[in-house]
Amino acid sequence: MDVAQVELTPTDLPSTLTIRQLYCVYSYYYTPKFSFRGERHAPWEIVFVQSGRVAVETPDYTQTLTHGMCILHKPWIPHKIRADNVSCYVNIISFTADQDELIMPIADRPIELDKTSQSYLISIVNDGTTIVAGKNHVPEMKKFQTKKFASHQTVKNLLELLLIRLLRRNDDEKESESNESSKMNSAVLSVINILADHLCEKLCLDTIARKVGYSVSRISSIFKEYTGESIINYFIKMRIQKAQELILLNQMSFREISDYLGFDTIQYFSSQFKKTTGLTPLQYKKLVQVSDTYCDTNYNKS
Repeated sequence: MDVAQVELTPTDLPSTLTIRQLYCVYSYYYTPKFSFRGERHAPWEIVFVQSGRVAVETPDYTQTLTHGMCILHKPWIPHKIRADNVSCYVNIISFTADQDELIMPIADRPIELDKTSQSYLISIVNDGTTIVAGKNHVPEMKKFQTKKFASHQTVKNLLELLLIRLLRRNDDEKESESNESSKMNSAVLSVINILADHLCEKLCLDTIARKVGYSVSRISSIFKEYTGESIINYFIKMRIQKAQELILLNQMSFREISDYLGFDTIQYFSSQFKKTTGLTPLQYKKLVQVSDTYCDTNYNKS
């Protein structure tokens, strides 16, 4: 077959942001009164809260992180962490980069991660715990753990993508501070605060819309645009996150938790819990009890 020879011009793919080394990947379970005395070190450190609420402290600030939020500590800055009177599940990742100055704009402030960013971070934890196992106080791999193909490259690429995503979002937020989207974002935050304040109560969309000064259709549209979730689904997930905290405390039965959080039946509570977490309440409780995490009763003892 006679075919033409085509000359193609290549495009180089230089790296703008490069992660150089991974130091630690930890998963911690903190009981409500846990407090870590603090440390300082050369790598950057990401603190991500999967459930619960923690306070992080440096010489310059104290910030509170809740479910789905993270903060990035700069190199050599002393920092402490403590549970804020609730049980917590926290991931910590430390690393070095070639371009520290590029990361500075997103350091030292709480960031609420979207679903994509959270999936990146959880994947980093899953692969990262196997490639740093046995180093820097990270436990050795368990018999059931395996190091997957290209784990090192996966962690490196996902960390770079996560930081790039956060930096792009930071740039977008700066551009929108003075326009209408800022007002919409404020409305979304108002809705979230209302949901948090009435977590164990019945709420209807009419009540929420009236409180924030929008019609039901308008606030529902704005909320979906910013969060990717309907208000009702977001409210359910907030309740499930609270249910996870209550399960960790191990002071209430599943039925008591269901009733406390305002679910109509325990069957509906269980179905929503599995839909949100991928596990039934009982499976989640068993997983926490046997998971490869640090418990503060055994950590940081002198």
